[in-house]
Amino acid sequence: MKYYQVRLDVEVTGVQDGLYQIEIDKLKMQNNIDSQKFLSFFNYKNSNIWNEQDKIYKFAIPSITAKLLKKATITDVMGYTPSISFLNLAFSKKFIDIIKTFNIGQHNVFEIIIEKIPVKYYLMFIETIRLDEIKYEKSKVVTGFRILTHHNIKSIEEYRDFNEKNPVHRFEKISISEKHFGKDIIKIQGAGEPFYSEKLIDFLLDCKITGMKVAYNNSTELDFY
Repeated sequence: MKYYQVRLDVEVTGVQDGLYQIEIDKLKMQNNIDSQKFLSFFNYKNSNIWNEQDKIYKFAIPSITAKLLKKATITDVMGYTPSISFLNLAFSKKFIDIIKTFNIGQHNVFEIIIEKIPVKYYLMFIETIRLDEIKYEKSKVVTGFRILTHHNIKSIEEYRDFNEKNPVHRFEKISISEKHFGKDIIKIQGAGEPFYSEKLIDFLLDCKITGMKVAYNNSTELDFY
């Protein structure tokens, strides 16, 4: 089974900066107690989020209200602003209904109601593999752009030290437990975009899902041990 990372296709958003199509009413969310807890949890300052993922599947919040930005194109995968940490994109009900028929593991979705748009959208969180679950001696970390420098990292402790000194880096290869092989979406802390199985990607494209871009040529390689 092959895996590729999937991201927002900024070329079809219709807006000048290409990154956002909808604007959520975050101020309204801050006036609701349950939404306040939600925003507090999905905050980049919350260092415990990866060890407390079980809490995410129990969150229930009122629908998030939003509006379409001027000149924005409606697609199944959309960028939004202001951002909520770890929930990077909005997905149409059509998209969500499709992926739920595949093996995507534990997840939760949070409804978005977009003004004057009849289609429902959702933010989505999928169970994420933590940094301490990566097998570093079989993974490859690189820095640089045109000329890459490979770094020999053997443990989570070495990686954390490296990350502090080299915040701009990426995984060229990530090794994770073979128990994850066969999942149709794999999300890994520190890896950027999630990995979709080729089977799921092909089905989404056959269903004419719009707004997603598949990194066929520059995805991080997944290794299973």
